[in-house]
Amino acid sequence: MVYDALVIGNGIAGSCTALFLARQGKSVCLVTKASSLDETNTARAQGGIVFRGERDTTDLLLADILRASSFSSCRKSARILARLGPVLVQRFLIEELHVPFERKKEGTWDLFQEGAHSLRRILHVKDYTGKAIQERLNEAVLKERNITLFPRTFALELITSLHLADFAFRYKPPECFGAYVLRGNEVIPIFARATVLATGGLNAIFRHSSGGPWCTGDGFALAWRAQATLVNMEYIQFHPTLLYSPGEPYAFLISEAVRGEGAVLLDREGKPFLEHFHPLGNLAPRDVVARAIFQTMKEEGTSHVFLDLSPLGAEKIRTAFPEIFEELRRRGFDVTREPVPVVPGAHFACGGVLSDSWGRTTVRRLYAVGEVACTGVHGTNRLASTSLLEGLVFAFRAARSIVSSEPPLAPPPLLPFPEQVGEPPEEHILMELRRVIQETMWEYVGLEREKAGLFRALDCLLEVKQNVLNLQQRHGVSAPLRELENMVDTALLVTRAALQNPLSFSTPLIRSGRAPSSPGGSQDGRS
Repeated sequence: MVYDALVIGNGIAGSCTALFLARQGKSVCLVTKASSLDETNTARAQGGIVFRGERDTTDLLLADILRASSFSSCRKSARILARLGPVLVQRFLIEELHVPFERKKEGTWDLFQEGAHSLRRILHVKDYTGKAIQERLNEAVLKERNITLFPRTFALELITSLHLADFAFRYKPPECFGAYVLRGNEVIPIFARATVLATGGLNAIFRHSSGGPWCTGDGFALAWRAQATLVNMEYIQFHPTLLYSPGEPYAFLISEAVRGEGAVLLDREGKPFLEHFHPLGNLAPRDVVARAIFQTMKEEGTSHVFLDLSPLGAEKIRTAFPEIFEELRRRGFDVTREPVPVVPGAHFACGGVLSDSWGRTTVRRLYAVGEVACTGVHGTNRLASTSLLEGLVFAFRAARSIVSSEPPLAPPPLLPFPEQVGEPPEEHILMELRRVIQETMWEYVGLEREKAGLFRALDCLLEVKQNVLNLQQRHGVSAPLRELENMVDTALLVTRAALQNPLSFSTPLIRSGRAPSSPGGSQDGRS
């Protein structure tokens, strides 16, 4: 099978890339390992997407992005996001897809305020913005004739020079020709003039995380094995307020927008504490809030702090945050009257596959967009509600680059796929190895890190990696086992990156390092 583009992942980044290409007349194969198109982190996004507030400007948004990142963002990429983002939200999400963002009675946009933003500029659909966007994207994808959709299809490996029968390709710069995918029990090579990684994040490698179980770092591992450059992998953003749910592997996220509207974090005595850590208090940047909660928990010897939504008033909670209200009520909490226990959890990978402002990676014909990519927009810490915007903006730019610059591809002769397909090991074996990865990462590579702990994590993860390789030798390749391998490969990438970086700023905190006041803005040398 040969396409103009192979897109792996169907969240906002992948779906938008596929749609932008298809509407230029290009043939697109859209692959997702999920059985449902709603199994994305886009669909789980509560708070909203950055738009344009009253008296807002590109420079003001850019300044907020840079300040939230401790001025570690790539200024070029951040400026592109600040300039182009609101335009694409208006033209594509509002005017074309008709996403039903909230309006006030007089017809103006009902904009949320979120931490580290200098004004109200967050468009939302109550507290299920991502779900509303994903639904409209799914409808558009299913209607588009130029998109061939492969659900329940697992990307095993990118096809690169190492997989070709002609050894002459091995002596040229790395190039991607598509991917081997697993459909049922069959390995299928899909060729494309451009391959786009839009696989989302990695937070499932941690014990406490906000994403779904599908966030296993697949794209990071695929890119690494294809010899692409990855950067800033040590910078994982931890969301401050996940519902404390001991025994549950994936916690319910409580949007930062509730604090933007007046909710307050409390210690075990019921007293506000964020004002001791930052002048913005409950509107401080995520990294500050997450570390403040973590430090407060350590000092008090508790497993969580509390989030009090009652200052919003019962009517505001029910109307502005209906899904949060109902989910917490289902779990036995009346948030109109009592605070709820919360804990920080792994939320977003600020680093990833190095890509320029057009989504191009260091491997020819390979693109990366969305959370799996590192355009430099977020630096070491992401500004709230810029993730959906980044997926939209760089999907648009990647599609433009593919249409204008990628030449057609004649499928080259392939070597046989080196592994036999088999049945996965017993579920309890996979779950135990998964648990070891998550516990190791949370304990040693979480919000606070020490060099000795990072070395312990490395030893433990290498042992898990060997166990996975032994299982593959015994059972053959399968989607669950390759997904587990992706988890441990990604965990190793994060751990090694943390060991190589002696400095600490933004998130997370390396206790043995010293934080510089400002790392400065990096520059994207490519166009």
